[in-house]
Amino acid sequence: MPGWNVLYFTVEEGVFTDLLTGIRHSRNVAKGLVFLGNTPEATSRDIERGADLR
Repeated sequence: MPGWNVLYFTVEEGVFTDLLTGIRHSRNVAKGLVFLGNTPEATSRDIERGADLR
């Protein structure tokens, strides 16, 4: 749809995801937490696309 902004992970967010994975969080949970930590409001679809969970 027009006007949608798709957010992608930066290098720093990837590093933070790796750190969370290192302390025994699953990769999907780590990606979701990092994405939500940097996004004020998101739908489940935004999370899936932005955190590359699909």
